[in-house]
Order: sequence, then structure tokens, then C-alpha cells
Amino acid sequence: MNPIWADDKGVLRGHGSSQVIDPGTGADRYRNMLDELRRSGRDLAFASFTFDTAANGSMVDIPESVSGGPLATGTSIGPLRMVDDGVEEWHVGFEKAMLEIETGRVEKVVLARQVTLEGMAPIEPTKVASRLATANPGCYTFSVGGLVGASPELLVSLRGGLVSTLALAGTATDPVELGSAKISEEHRHVSASVTAALGLHMTGVDLTEQVIVPHGNMSHVGTRIAGPAVAGTTVADILADLHPTAAVAGYPTSAALDLIREVEPASRGRYAGPVGWIDSNGDGVFAIALRCGQIEGSRITLYSGGGLVAGSEEKPELHETELKLAPMLEALGQR
Repeated sequence: MNPIWADDKGVLRGHGSSQVIDPGTGADRYRNMLDELRRSGRDLAFASFTFDTAANGSMVDIPESVSGGPLATGTSIGPLRMVDDGVEEWHVGFEKAMLEIETGRVEKVVLARQVTLEGMAPIEPTKVASRLATANPGCYTFSVGGLVGASPELLVSLRGGLVSTLALAGTATDPVELGSAKISEEHRHVSASVTAALGLHMTGVDLTEQVIVPHGNMSHVGTRIAGPAVAGTTVADILADLHPTAAVAGYPTSAALDLIREVEPASRGRYAGPVGWIDSNGDGVFAIALRCGQIEGSRITLYSGGGLVAGSEEKPELHETELKLAPMLEALGQR
């Protein structure tokens, strides 16, 4: 499975024999990625990391060569059947999470839902990525080690000494709803955590701008941050301090991570982890792996999540997970 990355700057596709490396766990895994790339003598690596820094399963793919060019269009996916819609497990998790918010253990936690589909034949990641890229312009489309998706959220870009990010939190079908107190509370935590982490690696901030980011039938509140990097900074250095953000974990982060491990029925794997590319100079672009699915042969597990805070209501929160599943279901021909 050759890796793919596509964004508004173009397409990167890996070719030839790949060196596939496990970078390990903890914050050192990002530095290990860059060190292994430099030792390989090759120019660029694609990488996808687990959401939980203590979990195994991260992947660095260093292809023999990388090219650009458009992805194929018009590809179709074979019929799939629903194996598990994940609703029952999500309901149980919601009740437990809201109890912990009421006790003050966390102010915010992001609860994820997992949906499993299965077909008669192996699902081809390249086909799914092609359909996603066509249907989701402006997103970051990726295919790395069977994890395929189109994320609206840039985690960090470092190019030519300039750092930039787009921190998202808060989702609604009606942009007017993005001004609600609940969404403002969600976004406050995310913006603060991202700003603090990036501040360690920037000499100043040239841009801080709050924007509304449309994605299909949804809109999100986003904060763009950009500025010059401290000399010698690599994207690996920034990743080590930046992830996980409050957008995909919660606040306080450590308590939210512990709660996620307790209430979610299975590991997220590389869902909501950093996914992107890095070159041998240390420049790179990483998104958060959202609106995605993990392919294992003829089976695919889809993921969607939403931030819970005091006052979150079960029905609209479940509806939000449905909205976030839509891009992958459409790419798979299920809608």
C-alpha cells in the first residue's frame, strides 16, 4: 500500500520499496522518525502515529521515491455491510463521561465512536483516498498503513522556517450555532493548549485569527496561528509538545486521556493521532487523523468523535458523530 498525502499544495505519493519503521512510544517517537529518515538516506517519510502516546502501532513509511500528480478519479468501492454501528457502546461511554464531568474530574473529554463495515473483497486504500480527495477539497487527504481519511484539521506545518496551525473545536450544521456557550467553552480549551505548545517553538506570532471552517454539511470554529520558528526547530520537535491537543483529548489533558482509556470500548489506534509527512531537513506537514477509517483486508473501522462539556446533551452529540462519519461513508459508497 503506497502512502498518499494530498492537500491544497498538491499530491505526494510514495513509490517503490518502502522502509517501514515502528518509531516506538512516548514523545521520542517523533525524533525517532526523523532520525530513521536521515539514516535511510532518502528524502521524505510519511508517518501516522497512535492517538495515545503510550500505545504501540505508530508507523513511519520511507518510500524509495516520491512523486506528485493527480489521484485517479471515478473509482468505485464494492458493497459493504454494517458489522457494528457502535451506538450502544457510545451511549454507555457518554453516560460515564458526563458523570465524570459533573464530579469535576475533567472539564472536557472527547468521546469517540467506532463503526465497523465489511465487504466481500479487500478494500483498496488508494480508491478510498481518491474518492475522499475529490469530494473534500480543502481537507488533508491521507493513506498511510491502511489508515485513510480526509481531515479538516491541520495540526502543524513547518515550511521554510514558518510555523502554522489551524486548531478546530466546535461543530454545527448551522454556523449561527457556533456562537453557543458550549462551543465557545470547547474552543477556549483548544486554543489555549495549542497556543501554549507552539509558543515553545516560535520567536513570535504573526497571525492569530478565528475563522469558520466549512466541511461538507458541517462548520467548525477554528483559530489560525502562524509565525517564525525558533532556529533549528524541526516539525518533530513541535509534534512532541503539541499532541494531543484538547480538540481530540480534552482538558485537563492527562485526566481526559485516563478517562478515554476507561470509557471507550477499544483502542483508537491511529485515529486522532498525527498523520502527515516529514523531509530530511525537518520540515513537514501533519494533520490530525479525523474523518478516517482503518482498513484491515475486507474490513474497515470508521471513527468519529465529539467534545463533551458540562451541559452536553446526548441526542445532539450522537448526531454530531453521524455528521462526522458522513465523508467516509460517502467515499465507501454507503450514502
